[in-house]
Amino acid sequence: MNQVTKPPIRSIFLSLRIKLLLIFALLFTFAFAAIFLWFYNFATALAMDNLRKDLIATALTAAAGIDGDAYTRLYQSGQMDDATYTAIAEVLRSVKRSNPKAAGIYTYVQLPGESDQVHFVVSAALPPGVAPSPRDVALSQERLSGCTVPPSSRPAMGQSYGWADGLSPTMLNGVRQPGAETELWADDWGNWLSGYAPIYNADGQPVGAVGVDMCAADVTQLQQNIRRTILPVFGLTLAVLAGLVFALAHGVTRPIIALTRAADRIGQGDYEQDLTALHSGLLRDEVATLAEVFELMVGKVYQREQTLRRQLEVLKIEIDEVKRQKQVSEIVETDFFQDLQAKARNMR
Repeated sequence: MNQVTKPPIRSIFLSLRIKLLLIFALLFTFAFAAIFLWFYNFATALAMDNLRKDLIATALTAAAGIDGDAYTRLYQSGQMDDATYTAIAEVLRSVKRSNPKAAGIYTYVQLPGESDQVHFVVSAALPPGVAPSPRDVALSQERLSGCTVPPSSRPAMGQSYGWADGLSPTMLNGVRQPGAETELWADDWGNWLSGYAPIYNADGQPVGAVGVDMCAADVTQLQQNIRRTILPVFGLTLAVLAGLVFALAHGVTRPIIALTRAADRIGQGDYEQDLTALHSGLLRDEVATLAEVFELMVGKVYQREQTLRRQLEVLKIEIDEVKRQKQVSEIVETDFFQDLQAKARNMR
């Protein structure tokens, strides 16, 4: 039966230095990625928490300055830009002037039986025809870090705002308790976060809510700073540590390489290899023990080889003697040799 010869398997040589370097690089990258993600998320969560607290405080301040009973009469029977509307709008603008990040401040109500929408009531935007104050002009021209104060626009009083427009459960619940969103939203002017606080009447009942859209540039700027700072540091640290690991790997693999070269020479018959330097140091390790055992093994192999050579010489002599005797025996036993012996006897 013919045996099928399997083709030789191709292998790629990869030195121990490169293996150690790759293993270290992978481990360090994974560890750094985990630390980076933890720190990035922790810093972002901390900045978001501070922003949410600022949002809620601003919304509570604006809501505290609004007369809840007058606010109720306004959205029930009032008109846009009457005395009550103007007074509430001025309260909202005063809060906006004190906190430039609060680019948009407004109020809204949730009517009975409408669980899927709210209605805007008052906006901090200036009504048409009213000249802005110097502070309002300064705010309109102010550039926050990452945000631009958008031009004010006033929704009509009573304008509905539902799920399709961007209504969130937090905003819907803002007519009952203070709260802030957990996710940023973006537009052409920047990244923003919204917060809400209820407006109470004289009886302590919530009659509406104040909404505040605040610039979230501090959060996005913090994220960018972390990425710009940590990623280059990671690259530099990885390069430095890779050099150190390569040097360390060189020190670890150097005696192994020397032992490999000695083994190759011994395999070619050169037994005169001095391995003393690999195991004569004060600090011993597994490589030193291996070198010492290898040196002892080489000595024993050399002795066995010499013994085998001597035995081979003796065996060769014995084989030659056997061949000679066999050849003589073959000659003696031939008829020609027997005839010669008989003639020799007759002649004697």
